[in-house]
Amino acid sequence: MAYLRRLNEETDAINKEITEMVIFSNGSMTFEEGWNMPMPQRKLVIKTLEKYYKAKAGKPASEDL
Repeated sequence: MAYLRRLNEETDAINKEITEMVIFSNGSMTFEEGWNMPMPQRKLVIKTLEKYYKAKAGKPASEDL
């Protein structure tokens, strides 16, 4: 049962990451592109978008929003 719970949590986390990636990219990426992207590349895009929005907000890269 714990294994299934963990799989469900991981699925929810992946769905959240892809949704945020698509929304934060302002339409430059589709859901299909997000789903077809390998996990390492997806994580890189997410980190890059986070860094971009921190810079856009005038915050240093090490500071959280």
